[in-house]
Amino acid sequence: MAKTWIPEVSIDMNIPVPTRPNVIYIDEEGMAEIEQALQAFKEIGVDGDAVNRDNFPLPTLQTHLELACNEVHRGLGLVIFRGLDPNNYAAEDNVTMFLGVASYIGDTRGVQDKQGSMLTHVTDSKTWTAPPELRHGIHTTTGLAWHSDMGVDILALHVRALAEDGGDTYIASSRTIYEELLKSHPQVVEVLSQSDWPVQISGNPPRHILAPLLEVHEGNIMISVDPGRLGLHPVTVKEGLGSSIPSLAPAQRDALDVLSALASEHRLRLDTKPGDMIFINNWTLLHARDPYVDSDNGPRRHLVRLWLRNSKLAWNVPQSMKAPWEAAFGPNGDGNPANVHVERKYPIFPTLEYKPPKFTSGSAAFILEDNDDVNAEGVARA
Repeated sequence: MAKTWIPEVSIDMNIPVPTRPNVIYIDEEGMAEIEQALQAFKEIGVDGDAVNRDNFPLPTLQTHLELACNEVHRGLGLVIFRGLDPNNYAAEDNVTMFLGVASYIGDTRGVQDKQGSMLTHVTDSKTWTAPPELRHGIHTTTGLAWHSDMGVDILALHVRALAEDGGDTYIASSRTIYEELLKSHPQVVEVLSQSDWPVQISGNPPRHILAPLLEVHEGNIMISVDPGRLGLHPVTVKEGLGSSIPSLAPAQRDALDVLSALASEHRLRLDTKPGDMIFINNWTLLHARDPYVDSDNGPRRHLVRLWLRNSKLAWNVPQSMKAPWEAAFGPNGDGNPANVHVERKYPIFPTLEYKPPKFTSGSAAFILEDNDDVNAEGVARA
């Protein structure tokens, strides 16, 4: 029998495995400080791209936010800020406050599509007539498989409203999964670490790169995986079109099944509340979502998503995982992708009409489409 290859790595064992969410409650003084910063920013009269620590000062909360930032990068990898009720503020003000708080966790924002959208509305709007099977997974009520937002340092989510039933979000530690794989499925470590996984990237027709899904880099266990972006594109299969993108090998499909099973075994449910601002280290934590049912008459489940990077504390990205990362943050990690030369937009509402992407699959993340914007409409301005 051939000997199974296991990478020889040095792992930082001082980083704890998450056993519970780290929730920071914003008291009345903190709320007043955020509202004061909001009013001061609105008086400046600039757009959402100008929201930063200088233009959104939080002198009292700053210490808590800096500790939270360290927790995201050097600790559990997860922080939730709780206390602001989104129903008490206009949609535009909710966006501005989210950007203001988030700027203390990550000073650089990733571009989420070729139209320059800097945030995405994760919801299933009542106005959309496009069939769910033609949308991205985040724009449906279906469950989302275990994944990471490929190429993203920090996944930030602002909970505007919850579903009537279901829709729970879960996280799982990459380190825990890796350690379990080494003990029980070392052959899966080998498969996940090989640079032969076909990962879809933006292009027309569809293009792909070959990359590993797991790498231990500078002592950090990094898993970058999204089943919706792996292998031959569903549209290509359905229409019988030729493509250079290979299908997944049986061993790769088996490896994904094992990865998913271990993530489910060690999952942690996030007991989220409306108004929560969630910050997740996207390299060290996988996440998934249950299917859900929205209320017929009440608000729809609605989250707002940002992609963040902290220029001082960010993990170094291995070369093998840089293609999707550069698409969001640029080759220098400064938030300026070389292939995106459009106005940076901060849509405050979900779009009224959903335009299905032609090539991008129903992925949970990474939506650099090849046609029109499908995220949202309106631009946040003070």
